[in-house]
Amino acid sequence: MREPGPPPPPDTTTYRVRYALAGCPGVRQAEVTLVPGHSQESDIPALLAARLDPRPGGRLVVLLDVTEA
Repeated sequence: MREPGPPPPPDTTTYRVRYALAGCPGVRQAEVTLVPGHSQESDIPALLAARLDPRPGGRLVVLLDVTEA
């Protein structure tokens, strides 16, 4: 188990995301923290896909719901 790290800088935005993986049954949930100037909401599918499979184009993530935490 990982030790919790330091809290993110205060200028970040965290989103609660419900998503599905193409070809896999079920809905998944995650939290994604974005840093202004480095990432934006449209990057969320790619960020989730990279968490699941580090190979480029490894997973197709379909966003179902995105809400600010």
